Amino acid sequence: MSPTPRLDRSLAILGLLANAVALPALVAWIFSDGPLAAATFVVGLAAVLPAVVLGLVAALALLAGRGWGRVVAIVALSLGLAVSLSYGIVWLVLVPVGRAVTGPLLGLLWLALMLALIYWCLPRQPRSYRI
Repeated sequence: MSPTPRLDRSLAILGLLANAVALPALVAWIFSDGPLAAATFVVGLAAVLPAVVLGLVAALALLAGRGWGRVVAIVALSLGLAVSLSYGIVWLVLVPVGRAVTGPLLGLLWLALMLALIYWCLPRQPRSYRI
C-alpha cells in the first residue's frame, strides 16, 4: 500500500477532528479527581498536551499541502504511542477498577496509533512512477 493524496487528506481530517475532541477531553481528564491524580496531571501537561498540539499542527499542515506535515505527524504519533503505552500499562497495573474495559480500549488505541504511524512512514512515490 502506498500513500495517496486522497487517503492523506482523509486521515488529516480524521486527525484534526480527533485532536480537536482530545483537547477539551484532556482538560477534563487532567483536572479530574480520580486514582493517580498527581501522575495524571503531570503526564497530561508534560506529554499528552504536546502530542495533541503536535497532532493539530500536523493535521493543519497536511490539509494545507505542506510536506513537513508528514514529519510532524510522525513525531506526534510517536509521542502519543510512547505516552499511552507507558501510562496505560502503569494504569492497568495500579488501578483495578475497569480493567475489563480499559485494557481492550487501550489495545485498540495502540493499534490505531501504530497503523497510522506505519502509514505516515511509508515512502511517497514520485508522481512520474504512479500508475
